[in-house]
Formats: sequence, structure tokens, C-alpha cells
Amino acid sequence: MIIFLREKFIAQLFMWVIAIVFLVGTVFLYSNTRGGGEGPEGEVVLRINNTEVKRGEFENAVANAMESQKRSQQRFGPAPDLEQTQKNVIDRWVQQTILGSVDIGYTEIERYIRSDATRVNQYNLYQQYGAVDLYTENVRLQLSSAALRDSIQALELVTDAEAEQAYRLESDKAKVKFIEFRHGDYTPTVEVDEAEAEAYFEKNRENYKTEEQINVKFIKVNPADFVLGEEVRAYYEENQAEFTTLEAVKARHILKKFPDNPTDLQKTETKHAAEELLETINAELAVGADFAELAKTHSEGPSSVQGGALRGRNPKLPPGDYFTRGEMVQPFEEAAFDTLEPGEVSGLVETDFGYHIIKLEEKKAPEVQPFAQVQYDIEQRLVQVNGVDEAKRIADDLLFEIEVEDYDAALALESYKDLSLTALETGLFSRDATTIPQIGARWGFQGLIEEFFDTEVNVIKVIGAKKSNGEQVEAYFVAKVLEKKPAAIPLFSEIKAEVIEDLKVEKAKAFAFTDAQNLFNQKADVSSLDALLEKYKTPEGLAADRLSVQESNLFALSPSSDYIAGVGNSAEVMFAAFRLKVDDIGGPFKGNNTVYIIQLVEREEPNVEMFESDPAEKARHRQALIQAKKREAYLNWFAARKKESELWIHSDYR
Repeated sequence: MIIFLREKFIAQLFMWVIAIVFLVGTVFLYSNTRGGGEGPEGEVVLRINNTEVKRGEFENAVANAMESQKRSQQRFGPAPDLEQTQKNVIDRWVQQTILGSVDIGYTEIERYIRSDATRVNQYNLYQQYGAVDLYTENVRLQLSSAALRDSIQALELVTDAEAEQAYRLESDKAKVKFIEFRHGDYTPTVEVDEAEAEAYFEKNRENYKTEEQINVKFIKVNPADFVLGEEVRAYYEENQAEFTTLEAVKARHILKKFPDNPTDLQKTETKHAAEELLETINAELAVGADFAELAKTHSEGPSSVQGGALRGRNPKLPPGDYFTRGEMVQPFEEAAFDTLEPGEVSGLVETDFGYHIIKLEEKKAPEVQPFAQVQYDIEQRLVQVNGVDEAKRIADDLLFEIEVEDYDAALALESYKDLSLTALETGLFSRDATTIPQIGARWGFQGLIEEFFDTEVNVIKVIGAKKSNGEQVEAYFVAKVLEKKPAAIPLFSEIKAEVIEDLKVEKAKAFAFTDAQNLFNQKADVSSLDALLEKYKTPEGLAADRLSVQESNLFALSPSSDYIAGVGNSAEVMFAAFRLKVDDIGGPFKGNNTVYIIQLVEREEPNVEMFESDPAEKARHRQALIQAKKREAYLNWFAARKKESELWIHSDYR
């Protein structure tokens, strides 16, 4: 069982690694558009063989990864860990270096995207935001990883005993009743005096260390403010051809293929066979057969597995089953666009490939896209063409006025009154902040934090921040660093309130555990939690009815998660449940925010005889174990290659 626990954990860990690699790969590609330059950002902080990564690139990638994880974990997990994210980013660069030699062509990437509706939707989403290259590069890296993984994974074997262990672990389940003592219930009753808090602070000083912080005064000049609605509408009206969709058709075909380098005799024989096939197809269609299924059975073309569906490659159309003029050979194109109507099936159409039987499924005439559909794209284009230049001019003019006067005096001038510009202060924030106060998420303002921290106190300058793609300008900032606060452990007097709250939480945890222990100590003559709860004496200041006996769902022992449905997170409860006998009472056990007393009320034992007689169940567990072993083999291989690489990491990130 322990072997399986380890393997199952590795399998799940591998999936998280792949997810993080894809996530970090995204932010890496975004951030890699920024150069290192001179100064602190240009310092090399990571070297893998002949590849160098500079501080600006690295910190930007880490910051974007932190922000992306923060957004994705708002519902599902704790706040992202900076140190772990740095390690993930380093692994990402190492992986790209190692996998760089695996040749994955664009055709293979395109085929992979088109083979799955979800990937097509992702492609379309990235295309909408002008980041198709980013998506295809991520796919290339995924395919590279898979190709390399397949090449180094040996054939792994799983014994019947291992498969049975896997089944036992999955099928061995428990259900508990429980009383929970929530930490938060005790916090209001906790009293902390200043002397206690100061002693706690002295014992935990390093926990309160702050990084370097700055406070910035700024005016944000947004290029989008200089593009008017009537300009967007005028561009749309004057450039209708740009927003007219292409004529496109959707078709399937059944191919009777010529042999390679066919002779005249072979061509004649292929034609006779195609004529017989056409009769067969028409007869089967007449009695209600499905053309796609017939294509799977009869077509000799590569599209037979897709039911004969033909997929176009025109970049003006999203990946899918439509194709435009010029993408197919001339006879095929003429039949699809000029001869057939939707729903019709052609006779034999000869091309250099052989004889085709074509069914036209849909025809799309050119049409002008509605203004609402393209309005955003036009706005963004005009912002970059016109708005950016105007915003830069305004920002430069403001810089001059502020240097002569000050922020408020400059904004009071007649030329700026109608622009709704405001001078704001960020307040103190650190270099690793995922959100810039008063501005927004750092990933949406590429390079801004780095520029702020590289600016000396009382120096005013114009800073251009890029969009998340690292290319287009998001906004200009006329910024002045008002204060720089070095990294330090603050004085107790400065954070006294925070320390008091932290100590209250610690004491509340201890009180909850003591309260649970006192009740648990009275279990000697009771047989149920309900009877035990009747003995509970409520401490002063707590609500008498806050405790109740609750019941979990059935749960299995998990090596990778301590979450129990209906209970919460507690590894102690999970493992204790499988040590108790039915009706035993155990505790107190610590959880994330709670202390528990539990009673085992049900145990569902594995049915080994059923497992032995069910080949499908055996096969399922065996396959899962094989995949886990292969993943472990890949992770071990990758770790060895990383160790063999000439890897140097700056001491700031070790």
C-alpha cells in the first residue's frame, strides 16, 4: 500500500507540474519580450548551459506567475508562494533548454490543436487577444515534452499484487461523526496585553521582516482616452472590406486513391473501382446511411478517421471544418463552391489524388461582420496608432509643467482640465507585489514596478507600461518616487496591532484544543458523540449552542490531500479514522481552522473477491499504475538532466 501511495502521489504531482509548466510558460513568453538592458535589470541571474536569463526577465516572469496563480487560486487554494514560484520559473527555463532540441513542426502543432474542440476554443481566445504565437509556442512545448517523455519511458510492468493494493486503497472508505471546535469562535474571548505581544514579536521577529518598499506619486495618461467613439465608427464604415468574412464551405469527401506514380492502366482500374463505390455510396445514402460513417468505412484519404471532414488552413478563419477558395485543388474547389448546394452529394470528381465523392454540408457567403463584433479590435488598433502618440505627448508636456510647478498646479492648467486626469499616491508597496496600489495588477502593466524601483527619490519621469503581451503600450505614467523604505524588521510599536492579532489567533488555537481535550477526557462512560456533547460545559464568553454533532461523507485515505468531504481539511482526522474501530471515539485532532473530536460510524471494506472476478476493474487499476510509473520515470529523467546541466543560479534565488 505504501508503494501505491507514493506512486499515486507522484502521478498527481506530475499533473500539477505540467499545469504549472504551462502556466509559467505563458508568463515566461509574455515577459521574455522585455530586454535586460543595463543596470540591475540587466544582471544575469540564471545560466543554463549557454542560455542566460537576466534579472528583469526573471523577476517579470515570477511576478506574472504569482499574479496568475493568485487569480486561479482565489477559489481553490492558498495564496501563491514566492519562493516556490521562483523555483517553478527556473524549472521552466531549464525545461525549455532541455526540450529545445526536440523538433516539433507547425503542421504537427496545427493538427494537435484542430483535433480537439477545447483546444480550438483556446486558440480562438488567444487569437482574439492577438496572442496566437504565444498559444502555439505553449503547444509546441507540450508536444516536445510528450515526445521526449515517450522516448525515454521504458515499458513498465504492474503486478497483480500492485493492482490489488491500488484497489484496496481506493475502495477502503470510512465515515465519521464529529464535533468541531472552530478557532474563530475563541478569538473574541482572547485577551493579549502589550508585554505578551512584545515578547511574541521578539520570538518571531523574522516573520515580520518587510522587503524594500516605495511610495510613488503619479498621473496615469491612458491612450484609450484619446480615441473617440465616432472615430471607431468612421474607421469601420470606411474599411468594410477589412471586416468582410471570406466565402467558405464545409464539406466531407470519400476518396478512392490513385496508387503512387500510377500508370494509365492503374488510373483506369481506379476509375472503375470508384464508379462501383459511387453506386454503393448512393444506394446506402438512399436508405438513410450517414455520409460521415460511410467515409470512415470506405474513404482511402487521411481524413477518413474524421468522417471525411476537410479542414481549412486560412489564417483569417479560426481552425475548424471550413475552407476557402485556393485551399483545395481546382476540380475539388469548383465542385464544392460552384456546383454543389448544401446537402448535395457529387458524382466522381477527379484530381491528382484520385476520385472524390463530395458532400457539401454548408456554404457561407461573404458577409460584413457587425460593428459590435469588431468594435473592440478597432478601438485597440486606433489606440496604438493614434492614442499612444497623443498620450505620450500629454505625458511629456505634464512632466515639464510638474517640474516647473507641481502636480496640482500642472493639472489646474487650462490644457488639462478636460482630460479628467488625477494625481494619486500608491502608498508603500514592495517589489514583489502582485497588485500595484491605485493602478492594478502588475501583469497588466509590464515593466512598471521595475521602473518605479529603479527611479531615485524625488526624480520625476515619464514611464511607459506595456500590456500583458509585452508589446503594446497600456498607459504612460508621470511618476515621482516620494519615499524609499529599505528592507527591515519594523519596530514593535509600528506593527503592535498586527502582532496582537497574530498572538490572539495563536492563543485561540490553543484554547480550542484545550476545550476539546477537556470534553474528550469525559468520554469514558459514553458510547456516542451526542452523549459526550451533553457533558460539555461552555467556557465563559462562548455561545452555548455553537457545537453540534455532524457527519462526514464516505472518504478514502488520500496521500495527496487532507480534505474530507463534509468535514474540512485535517490530515490527523483522515489517518485516525482508519486506525479506529467502528463506534470508537478519538481526538482531539487538529485541522486547518478547527479542532475535532470524531467517532467512526461506518467502515466500507474492499470487496477483493469482486475485484478478482472483474477484469475491467483490474485493467483500470493496472493502467493507472503503469501511467504513474511512466510519469515517475520521466520526472527522474528530467531531474537527472537538470543535475547534469551547467546550471548557475544567483544567490538571491537559491
